[in-house]
Amino acid sequence: MKFNKVCFALLMLLAIASQSCTDMNDLTDKYLDEGEIVYAAKVDSVGVRAGENRIQLDIYVKAQRVENLRVYWNNYEDSVDVEIGGKTGVFPVILDDMPESGYLFQLVSFDKFGNRSLEFEATGSSYGENYKNGLSNRSYTTEFTRYDMEGDSMVIYWGGTVRGAIGMDLQYTDISDKTVHMEVPADASTTTLYKLKGNVSYNLRFLPEENAIDTFTTVSKSIPIYYESPIDKSSWKIVAFSSASASPEWPATNAIDGDINTPWHTEHNPTAPFPHYFIVDMGEVIDISSFEVYRRMDDSGGAQPTHQIFYAESLADPTDSNDMGWKDYGVYSLDNVVDIPQFSRAANVVKARYFMYYVGSNSRSSYAYIGEIGAYSPAGDGLIH
Repeated sequence: MKFNKVCFALLMLLAIASQSCTDMNDLTDKYLDEGEIVYAAKVDSVGVRAGENRIQLDIYVKAQRVENLRVYWNNYEDSVDVEIGGKTGVFPVILDDMPESGYLFQLVSFDKFGNRSLEFEATGSSYGENYKNGLSNRSYTTEFTRYDMEGDSMVIYWGGTVRGAIGMDLQYTDISDKTVHMEVPADASTTTLYKLKGNVSYNLRFLPEENAIDTFTTVSKSIPIYYESPIDKSSWKIVAFSSASASPEWPATNAIDGDINTPWHTEHNPTAPFPHYFIVDMGEVIDISSFEVYRRMDDSGGAQPTHQIFYAESLADPTDSNDMGWKDYGVYSLDNVVDIPQFSRAANVVKARYFMYYVGSNSRSSYAYIGEIGAYSPAGDGLIH
């Protein structure tokens, strides 16, 4: 009896094991019946090059078994097919109409039997109006007049460099009325224009990425050339100055003596409070298109950052800084450059016999000083070229 029970238990175990093996075979047999899965060769690498609302893919295929491939983007919503034909090498593909954005690309290869590869992914960007709107031009440090030019040439003094710029394009009209085009390095500190007549403009060129296929440019910026001539200062006189500017070493007369190396400086000891000023009588009423100011040549670190100029055709009392006849010519910045003139220029030409150089305050020191001041009148039949 005991023997029969043992035999029955063994028979049951064998039956269960047999059924389990059958079930397992059922799970694997259906895949074995389909045969081995064959994949086409993947692309070897992809270089992605940014452009203006477009992107270039440089697809490198090393295997000869690739007949064509498909590029997907926008979550597989968009795609393009590329014919390879069993060749190897780099296959450039330009994708147009790509709005400014970043993109994820999926590339799938196919062989001549229709087998597909595993996906190859690459990322890249296109650029457009948002990028262009963020670009800026270089500055230049002064305005120019025909009087500043040596013969028919002129030197442009550039401001600081602009990050990402790869060059500048500059054009102007020469004395034979021809347009001259120049390529200027992005980090140039000066540029000389020869046989210049006027109409100077420039823009910067940018690459959004090092290997980008498109160059972006800034909006063209003009550099006005003013046709004007300096006013003779031989008859100019200082008729008044603030009590603070009575220093025997640097009197107000130094500001109009024609020497930029002899500065006017306010009193050191005792130091008088602001405002500081001096008044000039030019001897006759003159058409004025601009004033030029040089900073003190040997020390400009504590000079006033701004200054103001007043003018008048006539005054009840030319020595009175508060005379009712004064007109405001404007408040102007005084940049930290010492070897070139800085121009103060109103919108229109004014008539004046008197002008007052005025410094109301100085955030850098208790003093005011300049190297020289002068004025210009329009020359010829036009003022700006």
